[in-house]
Amino acid sequence: MNKFVLVGSLLLSLSCLADAGKNDALNQFTGEWQGAGQQDNGSQWSIRINIRPPLYVIDYPSLTCGGVLRLIKTTDTSLVFKETLTYGIAQCINHGDVVLNKVAEHEAGYHWFSTHDKMQAVGNLTRTLPSMNTK
Repeated sequence: MNKFVLVGSLLLSLSCLADAGKNDALNQFTGEWQGAGQQDNGSQWSIRINIRPPLYVIDYPSLTCGGVLRLIKTTDTSLVFKETLTYGIAQCINHGDVVLNKVAEHEAGYHWFSTHDKMQAVGNLTRTLPSMNTK
C-alpha cells in the first residue's frame, strides 16, 4: 500500500474519532436549559440557553439581553462558548466566555468569564426541553 494512502487513511480515521467525541459531548447538552446566575457583586438574573447544533442561543430574560454563542471547545463533560450579544447590549456585558459543565443528566453548571479570563458569574441550569435525539 502506498505510504501516502496509509497516512491519509490514518488521519481521516483520527478526524472521525475526534468528531464522534465532539458529537457525544454535544448530544449530552442538546436541548433547552433554564436557571439563574449570580454575578460576583451579588446581583441575580435568569438564564435560558438553547443548544441545537449548529445553533446556540443565550437569553437573559430578566436583564432583557441575549444573543448567540459560538462553540469554541468541547470536553467529555463541558462546552466552552464565546458569547456575542445581539440585543440589549446596553444592559449586559458583551463578548464574555460561557462554560457549561455537566453536573447530572438534566443539570449543568454555568460560568461566565470576562475577556480578561476572570470568572464573574456562576449559575445552575436545568434542562427543561431535552434533546430530540433518540440515540
